[in-house]
Amino acid sequence: MERSHPKLGGPVALETGTCYLVKGKAVETSYRLFQEFVERRTPGLCITRIYPEKVRSRYSLASVPVWWISDSPGDRHYAPTSVSGLAKLIETFVDDHPDGCVVLLDGVEYIMNNVGFDKHLVFIEHMNEYVMPRRAIVLVTVDPDCFQPSEFARLGRFLESIDELELRQVLENRAPYIW
Repeated sequence: MERSHPKLGGPVALETGTCYLVKGKAVETSYRLFQEFVERRTPGLCITRIYPEKVRSRYSLASVPVWWISDSPGDRHYAPTSVSGLAKLIETFVDDHPDGCVVLLDGVEYIMNNVGFDKHLVFIEHMNEYVMPRRAIVLVTVDPDCFQPSEFARLGRFLESIDELELRQVLENRAPYIW
């Protein structure tokens, strides 16, 4: 029997227990969606290739933990080869927020370039399986052009897909939409 998951309220009603693949060139749209959930008091975690202070100021995320995927050492920095560390970070955050949370993962292409596609895919599939029985949403931003068509097909096989252009129109029109 399939378990029904509630939707997290917001400009776009997304089903909890789901990883979403946001496909497109403009990561801005995913950040806007993430920002809207956080503004509605949904706990959020941002993992990104963009320098954390830029993310916080650009998207008004002062209270949100922002982790940087970077080879530079520092607090709240993760090396792109540390996929097990990133997985543990996400798992801990999800477990600390059993009533619901949203995670934005931006930079999977960089992780893939550092660990190889197959290891990267194992990481994404693990996150997807971990999130399924929980009240969390993971937004994974990807540029399809960074992948071979067969790789992208494998990446999207078990994740729900959201077209970035369609999402941007929904956010700009402020029309409620359910994926």
